[in-house]
Amino acid sequence: MATYALKKDQKTFSFSAANAPVLEIDSGDTVTFETGDAAYERLSNGESVEAIGLENFNAVTGPVVVRGAQPGDALKIEILEVQVTRAWSVWLPDFGGLGKQTKDLRVKQTPLKDGRAHISDSLSVPIKPMIGCIGVAPAEGSGSTFMPAYPFGGNMDLREMSPGATLYLPVFVAGGLLSMGDLHAAMGTAEPTWVSLEAAGSATLRISLEKGLNLPYPRLAIGGATYCVGMGDTLEKAHQVALDQAFDWLVKGKGLDPFDAYAYISACVDMRLGGPATGVVLAVVPDL
Repeated sequence: MATYALKKDQKTFSFSAANAPVLEIDSGDTVTFETGDAAYERLSNGESVEAIGLENFNAVTGPVVVRGAQPGDALKIEILEVQVTRAWSVWLPDFGGLGKQTKDLRVKQTPLKDGRAHISDSLSVPIKPMIGCIGVAPAEGSGSTFMPAYPFGGNMDLREMSPGATLYLPVFVAGGLLSMGDLHAAMGTAEPTWVSLEAAGSATLRISLEKGLNLPYPRLAIGGATYCVGMGDTLEKAHQVALDQAFDWLVKGKGLDPFDAYAYISACVDMRLGGPATGVVLAVVPDL
């Protein structure tokens, strides 16, 4: 299988079949996606969000064509490694859960050393790198890299998108057109402030083709558990979508009797929140 590397300037600002691909690969190939942080550096130097352009804060590297991918298939994306090289703490007035607590824009580079991100001289946290935004092209039109998240991916901000996880993304157009960006050095589950320790770096992904999987939404596999991703315009709707997928997975995928699947979900399935770009809920189904 071949190995490729993409540079941070091989980027786009949307998910769309109209975006020209920067690479074509075969199923099973490995691609390292480099991402940048120039927008945060410019912000720290005094430029406004408006001057920088909002789209520059969530640029994604790609898109990548996977030969043979067709609608109804899925891309199996194994996260082999995520490395971050520089990180930022950003506090924007009136943005996110704690934007009301400041009237001033504050941007601070967060040094990375010895496996920790140093928020201050006396406060540091473990570096836990992850992918914030990843997706394929929709069947029609284009999708934002900010909000909402979509059945084809996008800015899902899932804490679980770390090395060792495998993401399955449904394919909606020929080739899939996979793009990835928005690396984080660390992030609380569900991105409580709507901002993480935003980072530059790279993610290495092994990308394979799963024919005819017909997934309605993204799905994760981590350590023997299946994570069914539900999305909706409210958390209540997203919760129901995730729960319905978990039930279908156990009945159709694992062959359980419907009542047994119901009882298993009642006893064992955890529900978790995803990122704030839209209503995102995960139903975590332990392996049988």
